[in-house]
Amino acid sequence: MFETIEKIDGALVYHGNMHKRIYFTEADNIDLDILLPKMHDLAKRQQYEKILGKAPEQEVNALQAKGFSVEAKIPGLYNGKIDGYFLAEYPNKKRYTNDEKSLKTIATVKTIAKAANNSHSDSHFEMPIDFNIKKLTAADFKSLEDLYHKAYKYHPHQIKDDTYFSKLKELNHRFYGLFQNGELLVSTILCINEAESNMEIVDFITHPNYRGQNLSYFLVQEIIRQMGDYKCKTLYTMVRATSYGLNITFSKHGFLLAGTLKNNCMVLNTIESMNVWYLKKTL
Repeated sequence: MFETIEKIDGALVYHGNMHKRIYFTEADNIDLDILLPKMHDLAKRQQYEKILGKAPEQEVNALQAKGFSVEAKIPGLYNGKIDGYFLAEYPNKKRYTNDEKSLKTIATVKTIAKAANNSHSDSHFEMPIDFNIKKLTAADFKSLEDLYHKAYKYHPHQIKDDTYFSKLKELNHRFYGLFQNGELLVSTILCINEAESNMEIVDFITHPNYRGQNLSYFLVQEIIRQMGDYKCKTLYTMVRATSYGLNITFSKHGFLLAGTLKNNCMVLNTIESMNVWYLKKTL
């Protein structure tokens, strides 16, 4: 499987050798004195280099006392009332550092993207008439897997498959696709957390022949419209910190920057930092 997803002492934990990282969430009301030693043991056994946690405000001090540092903050992430934090610890200290060139690129992307938030002259493009968006079902998973094969032809370790999509569906993920004449061109995965009244855009995937056309823009518009249907007050996502296009896209839609997760995941053959963007909506 692309990544192992399991419950450990009540926390939902994602981990795997591709990212060499543990990501735990749903950590509220969990005994960190029990959970964290297990995270450290898992990291040691699998030689993971980073441990990332998403936690509400009341858990921040306890995590910081155990060596975690805040990398991003989303106001009102939990039910629109309690702030949410992404905190990280680095068992491999080398994972924490960035070279000067990467740091400059990340800073430039942030500056340009933030400026786009203040310019709404082209914020609402009309979708071409021969395109349509639909919610994907399990019957579409093979087509979705095929899209991943096309997009990651030379990076097969990054291909998500039918089995992984089915597992995500069980964990309340939803799938949307942008089609042209019946062909799936772009897809996104949403993680819906009804208990927290938030949802995360987990992934975008684009057909290699259509890259650079900013087609994900239309899916973002559709997802924002879906927030009310899912009763979600906050929408957030993680975007490659060196990607001008997606950072600008989210900023133009009114998303705000929450912070940057350092060297957070593998993209193609490179460990990439990720910018966290969020959007608030009153239901």
